[in-house]
Amino acid sequence: MAIFGYYLFAMDYETLLNQLNLQSELVAMVIVVLALALIVFVNRKRIQMRWGEWRTQRCLKRIGSEQIRDLVCADGLDGFYRIDRLALTPHAILLISYKPYGGNIYCAERISEWTQVIGKKSYKFENPLFELDNQLAALRLLIGSAPLEGYLFFNRSALFPKGHPDSVLNPDNIPQQFISKNREPPKPEIQAAWDILKSQKSNASTAGQIGVKT
Repeated sequence: MAIFGYYLFAMDYETLLNQLNLQSELVAMVIVVLALALIVFVNRKRIQMRWGEWRTQRCLKRIGSEQIRDLVCADGLDGFYRIDRLALTPHAILLISYKPYGGNIYCAERISEWTQVIGKKSYKFENPLFELDNQLAALRLLIGSAPLEGYLFFNRSALFPKGHPDSVLNPDNIPQQFISKNREPPKPEIQAAWDILKSQKSNASTAGQIGVKT
C-alpha cells in the first residue's frame, strides 16, 4: 500500500513539473512576443520609412530594360556631374533623378525655388528642374542628338496639392512604356548612345573621378 501511495505521489510530482515547464515556456513566449511588439512600436516610423523606401526603389528598378547608376560625366565647365540613374527604353534614354522629399510640395516649372511643407514648417529648396536641365546638357555632350528625356522621381510621401510639372514622376504615375517588361528593342541610335554611356561609366569607374557635383 505504501509503495502504491509513493507511486501516485511520484506521478503527481511529475505532472506538476510538466505543467510548470509548460507554463514557463508559455510565459517565455509571451515575453518574447511583447518584446518584439514593443520594438516594432518604438521603431514604427523608421520601419515605415524603410518599407516605403524599399517600395520606391523597387518601382525605380522596373523602369527600362537596363539601367546605369551613378554615372560621372563632365559638365563642359571643368567640373563633373554624378547622374543618379539612367534607364534604357525603346524610344529614349531616361535620366531619372530621385528626390526623397516628403510632405506637401508646392512647385512650378520655371520658379526659382520650390517649397516643402511638413506639418507647420516649410522649407525652400532650389528648383531641381534647373539641375536636371544641366545634367541633360552634360549628357548631350556625350551622346549628341540621341533621344534623351529627364524626370524627377518622388516617393509616395510627397504630395503635390497644386499639381506638378509633367517631368515629375512618382510610383503611381510611371508611364507604361517605361516599364521594363516592355521588351521592344531600342532604336539603333538609342542603343549606340547607351553603349557610349556604358563605356563612360566603365572609364569613370577605372579613373576614379574626383570633385564631382551631385
